[in-house]
Amino acid sequence: MVGAGDGLRRLARQLCGGAWAVILWLGLTGSALGAPSVEEVVANVSRASGQRPAVMGFRQELRLQVLVFTWDFYADVVRQGDDIRVTLHGAPGFLSPDVTASLLDVGEALEEFDVRLVEEQVNDDGDPLYVLEATRRHREGQGALGGQVWVNGRTWLVEEAVLEYPWGTLHVRQQFQQVDGYTVLKEQHATASRLGARLWVQYRDYWFGNVATNAREDH
Repeated sequence: MVGAGDGLRRLARQLCGGAWAVILWLGLTGSALGAPSVEEVVANVSRASGQRPAVMGFRQELRLQVLVFTWDFYADVVRQGDDIRVTLHGAPGFLSPDVTASLLDVGEALEEFDVRLVEEQVNDDGDPLYVLEATRRHREGQGALGGQVWVNGRTWLVEEAVLEYPWGTLHVRQQFQQVDGYTVLKEQHATASRLGARLWVQYRDYWFGNVATNAREDH
């Protein structure tokens, strides 16, 4: 015969087990229901990164470290649509303008890639991070061939990326700022696979509008 105490203990175990099952189910379904689709993430990133004028310019202040050698220099950049013109000042002779220009397309133009969501994380501020794996559909042309990007689910900006280029791998962490109502780059820290080079970039002297009226000698 089962005592009253045994029955109560068995009932309590069943209720606890059922409660944990409900909690687990709610957590899983809540995560599934709350997670955006890959298409939604890509569209949100495009909207966040695409809100800038057709013509703009700025200065990159750079520090490059390769082994025990360090160079400080800067680059003036004019961007018209997809066309990027970079003028280096004081850079080491082996550095191509394509390298600094590559820093500007981190996470942009995801529509040109086959993208899948591989992981969901949370950053130090508690914001959701969506990790995307991207592969360029057409390998000809300039820009990254593929890689992974970490998208902030609150701002829809790319906080981090590991990108594959014909010349090697580029790992970038970046922060943003507001200038005249536009969300633009503030700083980046990049590591390139080639010689283990490390690059720090600060962005300043932004201007927006027509090149003829805005470009100045001190940019």
